[in-house]
Order: sequence, then C-alpha cells, then structure tokens
Amino acid sequence: MARFKPNVKKIESLEDTNLTLKEIGLLERELETIDGDAHRQIAEIKTAAVKAGESIRKRITDLSALLGAYAEYNRAELFKDKKTVQVSFGIFGYRKSTSISVKKTTLELLKKLGKIIFIRTKEEVDKEAMAVMTDEELAMVDAVRKYKDDFFCEADKEEINKDLLKEQM
Repeated sequence: MARFKPNVKKIESLEDTNLTLKEIGLLERELETIDGDAHRQIAEIKTAAVKAGESIRKRITDLSALLGAYAEYNRAELFKDKKTVQVSFGIFGYRKSTSISVKKTTLELLKKLGKIIFIRTKEEVDKEAMAVMTDEELAMVDAVRKYKDDFFCEADKEEINKDLLKEQM
C-alpha cells in the first residue's frame, strides 16, 4: 500500500495564521452543518419508528394483559406445582421478585443504629476544591500543582460569516 504524505504548506506570517484560522472556521461550520443534518435525520427516523411501532407496542401490552388475566383467573389450576407454564409458542407464569422500599428517614436511622455497612459512600479527591490550597499544603498530602501551556486555536465564526456575506454580494 502506498504511503500518503499530506500536502501541507508552511505558515510563515501572521497573515498565514489568520487565513489558516479562517479556513478552520469554515471547515468547522461545514462540519456543524453536516452534523446538524445528520442529527435532524436521526431524530426524524426515530420519531417515525416510534410512530410506526406505536400500534404494535399497544397490541403487545394488551395481549400481555390478557395473558396475565387468564393466568390470574386460572392460577390455582395452572400453577399448583410450578411457577411457569410452557406452551408451544413460549412460556408464561410468575417470578418471585423482591425489592427494598425505603423512606426518607431510613438513611438517618441506619446511621443512628450504626448500620453503616448498609450505607453506600463514594470517596474521591475534590481537585477543584484543592485549587485553593497552597503548594506547601498540597505537598503535605502528596499532591502537586502542575502548570502547562496547552495550545489552542479558535476561529472567529462571526468574522468568517461577515466575510462570507461580503463574498456573496
């Protein structure tokens, strides 16, 4: 497979950087348009799918309710030795499920009774709060403040749009 070497010119002046930022802005604008169209199309497809499947979902719910009513009415006969009935096209029955229901007071009562093993806590370092610490305080807790210069570039979309309007006139 042949190697591809991009044809990239050098930036040699502030004017070149300005033109490069303009091109970045134009390309980002183009991408936003493409992405916006894709999101709109996806939303339309999802909406159409929900609408197309609405009657099917309702029919499934209705049929499930009918099966549930039949099972409940004939519970003693169908489920005296088992919890599930198998028929040619599937199974139906009852599953035992459990859940714990708590009130607003449950957490405080668990704390008072010392039942902390039933309380979930997530401990993590709050780096944003630690920003107020001095470098000496950070060192005491095996932390260090790091400085770095991250490059960034940002196209001025407003100016690019104005320029595009000038070109179109």
